[in-house]
Amino acid sequence: MKQGIFKISSSSSTLRRRLAPWCILAIPMACTIWLKYYPIFNAFYISLFKYDPINPPGKFVGLENYIGMFQMQYYWEAWKNSFVFLALQLSMCFFIPLIQALLLNELIKLQKCLTTLYILPALIPTSVNVIIWKWIWHPEYGIANQILNFFGCQPQAWLSDPNLVKFCIIFPGVLGGGLTVLLYLSAIQGISSDILESAALDGCTGFSKIIHIILPNISFMISIQAIMCVITTMQFLDAPYMYASGGPSGASTTQGIFIFNAFNQDLNYGRGSAASIILLLVIGILTLIQMHFEKTEKE
Repeated sequence: MKQGIFKISSSSSTLRRRLAPWCILAIPMACTIWLKYYPIFNAFYISLFKYDPINPPGKFVGLENYIGMFQMQYYWEAWKNSFVFLALQLSMCFFIPLIQALLLNELIKLQKCLTTLYILPALIPTSVNVIIWKWIWHPEYGIANQILNFFGCQPQAWLSDPNLVKFCIIFPGVLGGGLTVLLYLSAIQGISSDILESAALDGCTGFSKIIHIILPNISFMISIQAIMCVITTMQFLDAPYMYASGGPSGASTTQGIFIFNAFNQDLNYGRGSAASIILLLVIGILTLIQMHFEKTEKE
């Protein structure tokens, strides 16, 4: 009898252990589906209509919003700008912080002081940072042109020049990328001292240590930062809009600005939703490609 009671209590405790995680996660999962996934499916639903906010959802047009959007040159220019921003972001705000972290790791005396200096720019809000840099890039009294004048170079229009505006928007991220530097630095300092000592005994020092020891051991952090860089840059909206509102001549118009204008200026909710769905698919494909390469390298 006692043995039967013990089996029942044991099975009930096992059932409780299995159900406990689901009970704890039920509300967060429901909120995630409601606040994250429902808007995605709703955006796809709206993209199939010539949406009328007064009498929703309006006239059903199928894929007409997608077809009409693909025929717009302005839309493809926004894609071109987004990928140019991505290339600049990867070259200036992804690789440079990694180099900075590698150099910072070699310091002994001033490492804590420089670490603090790196993180301070990241504490400045984006809006304040944009105001400061718009003053720096100002063609008449900005510091950038004063530096060029000091070296005898011609002043530039900077944010008013279609060839320079993308560089001007991305460049502040090099100086304000302190958080990325610290993430890389923490990953480097997390490498086991036994591995580094063994490498030193084998004569693996200097540049060879970086290539064969440090970089392979922080590849997880590099992969995460690469994925986050692609996702955030393809969704670029706030900085280009605050710097130049997508100008001059659409040179800084990203997919984020295109979607924003479709909703708020054109009041074309169907086109804006269609552009959002396409952007989601492109980011998803790029992320899957990155994860595939990461998995292949590990194998």
